[in-house]
Amino acid sequence: MKKILMTLFVVLSLSTFAASAKVIGKVNGIPIYEKEANRLLKVLTKGKVKYSQLSPKDKKEVIKRIGIDKLVIRRAYKEIPKRERDLIIANAWLAKKIKNIKVSDKEARRFYNKNKHLFKKNGKILPYSKVKNFIKIQLRQKKVIDRLIKRAKIQVLK
Repeated sequence: MKKILMTLFVVLSLSTFAASAKVIGKVNGIPIYEKEANRLLKVLTKGKVKYSQLSPKDKKEVIKRIGIDKLVIRRAYKEIPKRERDLIIANAWLAKKIKNIKVSDKEARRFYNKNKHLFKKNGKILPYSKVKNFIKIQLRQKKVIDRLIKRAKIQVLK
């Protein structure tokens, strides 16, 4: 009985996985999955439409749109060296993280007042209003990096 139940469990698990990994199309041989289409449609239609509800023409458009992303990603992986890709990924991660960081006008003004010499153009110091947003971005990045390094376990080996 245990063997039958275990076999049934494995079969059901595999069939559930196969259903969730249903290939609905291909672009240059790259599979497009229904799950991906439904994720895209959830964003585009605010969850009102599923892939199975689309007309054949709309299905083709969804597959095409997902396919474009996959083609661009595949091409990027082939043509951009790994070191450069790592830097792009790091910058994207940093940009994502700084969105959640707050920097007050007071903090930015304090930084500006201490570092006016950094904000020169043609020998003149730029006014705070011109550099405020730049300063806030820099301070957000610094906060993320400071948190990251604070949690890091740094070892110096001979």
